[in-house]
Amino acid sequence: MNLIFLISILLKGVGAVLEILLQITITRGIGVSGYGTYTTWINAADLIFWCLFSGIVKCNTFYLSGKQTSLSHFKHKYYVRYVIPATVCICFAACAWGRQEYLVIAVIAFAELLMLDRSSCLLAEGSYISSLTGEYVFGRMFLLVSVFILQRTGRFTLNVTVLLYLVQYILVIIFFIMVSEKKRKQNLNRQMRCEDQKVSVRKLLQYQRADIMQAMIGQMPVILQYVLAGAFEAGVVGIVLLIKKLINFISGPAAKVFLPEFSKLYHRGDREGLRDSFSSIMRIQMMFAGPLAVVLAGYPEVVLKILAEELIPYTALFMGCSLIFIIAATLGPCGGLMQMTGNERMDNRCREAAILLMAVIFVLMRKDPLFALYGLGAQTFVESVSKYIFVCRWLRKPPVRFYTYLKWWILPAAAIGVSRFMHWQNSLVMMIAAAGIVFCIQFAAELKNEKGLRQMLQQRRSLYEPEDTDD
Repeated sequence: MNLIFLISILLKGVGAVLEILLQITITRGIGVSGYGTYTTWINAADLIFWCLFSGIVKCNTFYLSGKQTSLSHFKHKYYVRYVIPATVCICFAACAWGRQEYLVIAVIAFAELLMLDRSSCLLAEGSYISSLTGEYVFGRMFLLVSVFILQRTGRFTLNVTVLLYLVQYILVIIFFIMVSEKKRKQNLNRQMRCEDQKVSVRKLLQYQRADIMQAMIGQMPVILQYVLAGAFEAGVVGIVLLIKKLINFISGPAAKVFLPEFSKLYHRGDREGLRDSFSSIMRIQMMFAGPLAVVLAGYPEVVLKILAEELIPYTALFMGCSLIFIIAATLGPCGGLMQMTGNERMDNRCREAAILLMAVIFVLMRKDPLFALYGLGAQTFVESVSKYIFVCRWLRKPPVRFYTYLKWWILPAAAIGVSRFMHWQNSLVMMIAAAGIVFCIQFAAELKNEKGLRQMLQQRRSLYEPEDTDD
């Protein structure tokens, strides 16, 4: 591993903060119910992408990592014979249903595919900073600034915000095209040829199957809440899922940056290297998860007042969901490792079993106005733990001992306990101080650990090549 991991966490963290600020801006402009409608539309577009088109993203990672290869021939057929006809069919269905406004949902899904397709290619080719900056920072910054300006000028509406969501994808795609063109010219100057790679349709379908299940987890709860309960409840679920995205700034960069590394190590047959990489990822993720746990579990009232004061009655549920999401994040990128090491079927089975449990809870708790959160919490916990158990068995040795993992939680748990005992949970100052102290202590501990952060900061040039597109 190297410094790119830390940079990726920071970039993803900036993206998460921008998304939180966007949620606060929209909620204060049109309320929780308005945000519920907005997030339902966006989740509907995400649902189309993850159910129909997202498999190509993981194919880019698996086939392009560390190689001078191309998928251009396969992608030409993929887009012409599948993606474009499927998008046109969705548009025709919207028109036949008499809901022409739903056309923008299909267009957003198509733009999301183009953006993530190019982003994953850049990532697999080693352009980490360009990929992460475009995907996490550039587009979201544009969207936040645009919404803020519209509110200040009195022109802010829900429909305009959805259109701006589409425009941000278009701008990021243009940015990626410029970066890719620069890399192409550099490769021509070096007379480097890219061999066209054949893609296994079976593997593509396995990846797509996994993402369909992921869509059931990430997008369906909001949509179901909107349809069965209403816009306000959908807004509450959307805000809690936004917190999950904030937590994912810990695990997200690992999935982005280290999937190519997992693929390289797997093709080399280096299982010990996979175990060492996974262990280091868990240690670094815990360094960021500890302060987040202190904030979300020790000072939930402060967080909810910032997000939307209407959520204060749901403090206990918010704390429970937050802790589950954080624990899942600290168990490492299990799904990513499984997908890059030929274990995608088991990855799908763990996810599908957890989704079945989620569906059962949905039915049992259907009379509760926030039934989706209970099902989502149970699903996240079961899936993450089952995958971690499988990863430990497949690696033939746990990447981190159970006793060591428990020791990691002593300091955050103590900070949370002190905050509740001293009744500091409504103090913004104490929240910042407690989280900062926990982070500094954990960071110092990692610096002293001979196998921890110092190893992570060392360049492993055998696995990473310097990026040509960024100075």
